Amino acid sequence: MSSTTTLEQPLTPDTASRWRNALLLWLLAWALVFWQPLLGAASVWIVNDTFNHCFLVLPAALYAIWQQRGAVLAQPPRLSLLGGLATLGALGVMALGQAAYIDVLQHMAMFGLLPALALMLFGWRVIRQIWFPLLFILFSVPVGEEFMPQFQAITADIAIAILQLIGVPVYRDGLYITVPNGHFVVAEACSGVRFFIACVVLGTAYAYLNFVSRWRALAFALFSVVLPIVANGIRAFGIIYVGHISNMKHAAGADHLIYGWFFFALVVALLLVAGHFFSDGHRPWQNRTTQVDAGWQSHWRPATLLLAAAPLLLAVALSLALSGYGEAAFRLTPAGLTPISEEQAGQLDWTPRLHGADEYRTGQDNSSGARFFQGIYHFNSQGKEMVSGANRVYDIELWSIKGQFQLDSPGLGTITVLDLTSLRNRQRLVAYWYAVPGQVSSSAVRTKLRQAVNTLLLQPSGGALVSASLDYRGDQQQALARLQRILDQHALKLTETPPATGD
Repeated sequence: MSSTTTLEQPLTPDTASRWRNALLLWLLAWALVFWQPLLGAASVWIVNDTFNHCFLVLPAALYAIWQQRGAVLAQPPRLSLLGGLATLGALGVMALGQAAYIDVLQHMAMFGLLPALALMLFGWRVIRQIWFPLLFILFSVPVGEEFMPQFQAITADIAIAILQLIGVPVYRDGLYITVPNGHFVVAEACSGVRFFIACVVLGTAYAYLNFVSRWRALAFALFSVVLPIVANGIRAFGIIYVGHISNMKHAAGADHLIYGWFFFALVVALLLVAGHFFSDGHRPWQNRTTQVDAGWQSHWRPATLLLAAAPLLLAVALSLALSGYGEAAFRLTPAGLTPISEEQAGQLDWTPRLHGADEYRTGQDNSSGARFFQGIYHFNSQGKEMVSGANRVYDIELWSIKGQFQLDSPGLGTITVLDLTSLRNRQRLVAYWYAVPGQVSSSAVRTKLRQAVNTLLLQPSGGALVSASLDYRGDQQQALARLQRILDQHALKLTETPPATGD
């Protein structure tokens, strides 16, 4: 017996209305349950030009799903265990994000819950018809600018490679690039991340709409990933080269911006032209209901409605549980360091740039010249997170990274060391690590996740950023050996927590 019926026996108007109303009611409940992270994401969309397009993502995805309604209704709906596991995973990520105030995790979980729940409620055969618009929803997550340092380095690599290829003498010191008659720095604004995100969103949407072959669509989507990276490196080369041949009369200031916007517009045009020539046809919408599977009638039952509501109820319960307990403040022993204010810390050129820490301490080892820093957060709370995009291990306006190393410290483990340089040719090694209850690590990601786990386990969520830095000249290896001896002597003392007082 066939599992489908023809239009002579369609989905009854009553049942169709119930499905439509239930969907709208669920989306409203989803927005109410996640109103805080949703407003947080929307504020990023408004303030940051990089993510203005996110306002259009969810409406565009819903429109594409509606345009595939004929294909959706022709498939039998089935509950999916894998979708249920994905839904639980999204809720777990949401709990981690809320516990450690990691906005990006909350945004990923909030928007990721939509395709996960759709899979759980309707199964693979239905989801196969609308998989792209469901995954396209994830472009609503304002993420990507975290990779600016990597994009800056790639941009510098490409620009220098082309300069060397055409015979222009060039010297690189971190992100500082020097040609015979000018100095340049690959700043965060020059990383090309914003243009990269825009191209990827545009390229994937274009691939879905204008390619029939999956392989062609995939190839074009990959092209939209590679093109903006290479193009931004060429743009950086062009700015440097124009400045070089014009003796720094052009490609600076307003010229720099005009050239950049013109170049990016040209690249977008190239992307669309390439897509037009390689397109093998437009995606045919199945927006006419010619066949309705009988399962849509029987799938409407209380168990389905309860499964749809369960993730939202669990999300509310988790949120209430995380907000309903107190905790002890995190502290470190002074280790001979002197308390200073945030303003005083910001006036020193070697200190990390932290915001909202509860305690700032600095000190110096007179024998080696090493300088020490502790930035302590008693609690991990909204707006006062130790690991956040607003906090930096060094002042990015004064320093640029030349290299990164790993050193072992007794009792602490592996510590990351940054080799920094300034435009005035100062050299500095900075060893840094985060101390939180149960873990010492230089990894911001591991530290943030540990803070989330500590919160979920009802342990103190605060922590501290500790650093030991050393100016040097000449041999880098000798400076690293000096820093190793400094860490052996001081690192463990800088990270000690005072004994519990029983308060």
